[in-house]
Amino acid sequence: MTAWTRVADPVADAALLPAWLVGRMLAARPGGAFGLLLTTGDVLRVRTLAAAHVSSAGTILLDVELDHAGVPAGVDQAWQSKHYLGAPVPGLAAQATVNLAQVVLAVAFAEGPAVEGPGDAATEANISATVGELREAAEAVDAPAPG
Repeated sequence: MTAWTRVADPVADAALLPAWLVGRMLAARPGGAFGLLLTTGDVLRVRTLAAAHVSSAGTILLDVELDHAGVPAGVDQAWQSKHYLGAPVPGLAAQATVNLAQVVLAVAFAEGPAVEGPGDAATEANISATVGELREAAEAVDAPAPG
């Protein structure tokens, strides 16, 4: 019998999935900000990623909240001809589980709000400090030599 482990921790999920996918999909996104291109050629419109499930055999399943079907607003012309799948009953039946082996790629259709999680404020502070140091170094190089 196959054993399953549910992983709903962003750090653990990031070890299983691409980091950008986990970081962006774990927060609620209005407007169906993501699409999963399936091996069938269809695009599954997704609002959020709730958890990943890993089997003892290595299969990875993703619990997602589906968005409505249809082409996302502003999508590039190359993507407009795809068939976009969404919730079978909008507002009522939006939860789904997707086998990661059936996903060819994940794409962000729109940027959503920043994800606040453990350590995010510290990371932002470190990035701001580094940017400040780089700015000071650039200004020092551009400054005219004394004398």
